[in-house]
Amino acid sequence: MKKLTLAVAAFFMIAFYSCDTEPVGSDTLESVDGKGKLKKKQKNDDDDDEKEDECNITLLPNLPAMVNACTTAKGLDASGTYFDLTINDTELAGNYGAWCIDVDLSLTGNECFDADVYSSYAELPAGAFENPGNFDLVNWILNQDFASQGYTMGEIQWAIWELIDNQNCVACTFLGAPGVDWSEANAQEIVDAAVANGEGYEPGEGNLLAVVLIPNNNRQPVFIPIPLECEEEPKGGCETAFARGNDGNTCFIGNGFSRWGWTIGPLTDGTEETYNIYAGAGQCDISKGALVGTVAVSYEDGEVSVVYNIDDDYVVAETHTYAGNGMFPTDKNGKLTVAPGQYTIGEDLEGEIYVIAHAVVCGEGDDDDDDDND
Repeated sequence: MKKLTLAVAAFFMIAFYSCDTEPVGSDTLESVDGKGKLKKKQKNDDDDDEKEDECNITLLPNLPAMVNACTTAKGLDASGTYFDLTINDTELAGNYGAWCIDVDLSLTGNECFDADVYSSYAELPAGAFENPGNFDLVNWILNQDFASQGYTMGEIQWAIWELIDNQNCVACTFLGAPGVDWSEANAQEIVDAAVANGEGYEPGEGNLLAVVLIPNNNRQPVFIPIPLECEEEPKGGCETAFARGNDGNTCFIGNGFSRWGWTIGPLTDGTEETYNIYAGAGQCDISKGALVGTVAVSYEDGEVSVVYNIDDDYVVAETHTYAGNGMFPTDKNGKLTVAPGQYTIGEDLEGEIYVIAHAVVCGEGDDDDDDDND
């Protein structure tokens, strides 16, 4: 059994965000086509330390066919989006901010429903939306952080309706008081910016993907933002692998990420545990993967040591380890990430911590023949 010993650390965060029948007006915008499925991650020219491997960003991630969801707040009572919404099951389980898609239908701020799930770049049910070709513009809006630029929830929601519905609200009750909580002039600025800059937009690594929820009871559809993570392309015959907590612990999916893997914890000072490492366990389903070894984690007096014990049937191509007080690490811009290349080693840790142990393993003889052998 091959051993690799490392030391480790990290940071943390989640996602939170959030329709009733609105009277409608007649102004609208023509649909702008924008499609996308799979794209290559762009290289960062200012990455001086090391080149990042190319990887794929899929705009059609594996999503559950249906979820059960509940709205918990609406309008000005929500946390910066039109709805606060909780998904109660599947790998998407968690809290989200949601936006309304259709002003013609109704949804209250305290309502549960079952909903079909689609990527906004997928083929959507015929006739479900008036201007589905403008979902690229909506995805662009989601990734501009207009709230930090002084625009209000109401203005962002009005802009979304203007782009994807054939009519906008008239009373606009839940956007707040006109001229106080929102203004049509400001909302139109968002629309104009999206039309000018967002045609054909495809979110990349770390950006948000609009995921569409269509209730099965003819209630108002909404979409939630899901961060996209870079999926490495292991060498031929190789698989990505993650250590899994002994009680399953926390899958990345359902906590704002589209890729699989686990964060282990919280762990208290004095912990000494061994965890199984699974390769190819898509959607965190270990029945799809292979047990390729274990990782021994020790956390004592603020220091973390991690020892990878990989079975002799496999060659270790690379490892990445994270340990820190947050459930997930952050990238150089302070955004939560689970991309292994962003894992860091923390110092002088105290209190409860989390650990993520990642490896790329290859079957014996599958590693590159061109590599020099000792």
